[in-house]
Amino acid sequence: MENISRYAQLCPIIYGIGSASLLGEEVKKLGCSKVLVVSDENVSKIEFYEKCKKSLLDAGIELVEFNEVLPDPPDYIVNRGGEIARTEKIGAIVAVGGGSVMDAAKAINILINNPPPINQYFGNPVYKPGVPVVMVVTTAGTGSESTIVAVITDTANGVKNSVLGAATLGILDPEATVTLPSEDTAHTGMDAFAHAAEAITAKLPNPKSELLASDAIKKIMKYLPIAFEDGTNVEARGNLLLASNFAGIAFNDALVHLGHAIAHSIGARFHVTHGEACALALPEVMKYAAGIDASKVKVVGEAMGISFAGNESSEEIGEIVAEAIRKFSKSMKIKSLKQLGISKEDLLNTADMIFKDPCYLFVPRELDREEVIKILENMYENY
Repeated sequence: MENISRYAQLCPIIYGIGSASLLGEEVKKLGCSKVLVVSDENVSKIEFYEKCKKSLLDAGIELVEFNEVLPDPPDYIVNRGGEIARTEKIGAIVAVGGGSVMDAAKAINILINNPPPINQYFGNPVYKPGVPVVMVVTTAGTGSESTIVAVITDTANGVKNSVLGAATLGILDPEATVTLPSEDTAHTGMDAFAHAAEAITAKLPNPKSELLASDAIKKIMKYLPIAFEDGTNVEARGNLLLASNFAGIAFNDALVHLGHAIAHSIGARFHVTHGEACALALPEVMKYAAGIDASKVKVVGEAMGISFAGNESSEEIGEIVAEAIRKFSKSMKIKSLKQLGISKEDLLNTADMIFKDPCYLFVPRELDREEVIKILENMYENY
């Protein structure tokens, strides 16, 4: 049974320049007349957000706005959004934003027909279904429109956890991402990169995930530097949206593992941006993965454009790919842990958190505490 793979796609996608103009029409097709528009303060101020509202209003849909989502959405924000959704008796949720907004929307949906707080649904798929959820994506990073996972901050325990819920429709309009600052472009792009690389090296990889993840890495390598330098390049923005989406579909099946367990722990402890933490963890995670199945790490490297001689050892393959990722991350101005003001001692103190993170359940090989400490030390010293 070990060689059996499962793959699917949770959420249909509409992709293309101007596709957000179809939002109202698509929501109306779902039979909804009143929606909760979920976003954050920054996105709610941009012109694209107004375009989305106009499309909904022109379709005769009543709007209730909830623009309070914070990065790494905390449980209390989700609970507040759920209360509004229940009180207003909304018929659908429209998320306009990046990963945090999309995750918050999926979590809020759980609370429409189920009692709060959201914390009781961490890792718990047993609940009454909510309403249709439409995602209009404004960053090319999480791929949350195509995953069943929503990452929520458990403020009582100071950790990140997750609830399970899928979107009904995703809209990928490159025009939504042209105003994204270069720093955010880099961070979200490296998040998508990590999704793809971890999906390829997963405990239970599958052919669909590997195909989509490999293409995602190719797109990121080519188009992330372009979008980083020129955010108005619609071709680059569009390809990064596809890369993020492909990586999301890939890891929804294969799952992410050690890199995200580390990134979640660092993010919860030090409030480091998720994509930045993923980029810093990934080189050492690829070295770890090469010790399990170097052929998969080689797939990651080849998608990056690395030419292998063919006689490299597993250790050499891991180091070659790790160094290439470091070089690419540095070109995207990803800061080191030292530059982020994190001490080595404080970093090593996150080791126990990593074992408790839900993503650790999917590591391709169990590690002991000393191994995790060594990986964290190398993250600190080698970048």
